[in-house]
Amino acid sequence: MRKNLGTKPFFYPLPVLIIGSYDEKGKPDLMNAAWGGLYEADKVILSLSQSHQTTENIKVKKAFTISFADKAHLVSADYVGLVSAKNEPKKVEKSGFHVVKSEFVDAPLVIDLPVALECTLIKAVSYTHLTLPTNSRV
Repeated sequence: MRKNLGTKPFFYPLPVLIIGSYDEKGKPDLMNAAWGGLYEADKVILSLSQSHQTTENIKVKKAFTISFADKAHLVSADYVGLVSAKNEPKKVEKSGFHVVKSEFVDAPLVIDLPVALECTLIKAVSYTHLTLPTNSRV
């Protein structure tokens, strides 16, 4: 059962983040990300390599979800962190996760994980090998 907790200023303990996004054709992608956290009370920041399909998707769609992985889904969370959607077109299907379209943003929501943030991109700051999407929760 999913429950809306409203806007809260916490990311503790440090979670395994599963980032959901759609590519330009609407195909869902999930990525395991370790570097993310709060930025002000209603924003998050992610540190993502420019080489990830997820980074490209977020730049195109301006939306994504952040789900918090749990121990029960360790294998699926590990899979989406090890396999690239650039190399495996059926990545989400093979992961064991199930997704639906978010009702708030243009991004997939992992229904297997009970806590998620549904985000819109405010800005992306690019460095040589890194993009920092700074975004707000809807």
